[in-house]
Amino acid sequence: MLMEESVRMGFLTGEENEIMLEAHKLSGFCLGEPFQSYEPYDFKSSRITSRISEHGSVPPPEEFYTLHRKLAGAYNLCIKLGSVVSCRDLLDEVS
Repeated sequence: MLMEESVRMGFLTGEENEIMLEAHKLSGFCLGEPFQSYEPYDFKSSRITSRISEHGSVPPPEEFYTLHRKLAGAYNLCIKLGSVVSCRDLLDEVS
């Protein structure tokens, strides 16, 4: 589902090689990691931004760029503050 939605939303063209597809998938899973559990997520000890960077990526489609930057900024702020947050609870509140 992640890959199909990524193509539909323009993050992938559908013509990427297997290495790029795997990198995109791993990056997507890293981004969703704080929301996978109801346990508080420790941003500082997670190394989430460095792990996402390890997978490499292409810039997001223009219409998602602002959201992408805000999400990156929020993650970086949480890391800088040493935040431990129950992200899944927050997601449940807005869904």
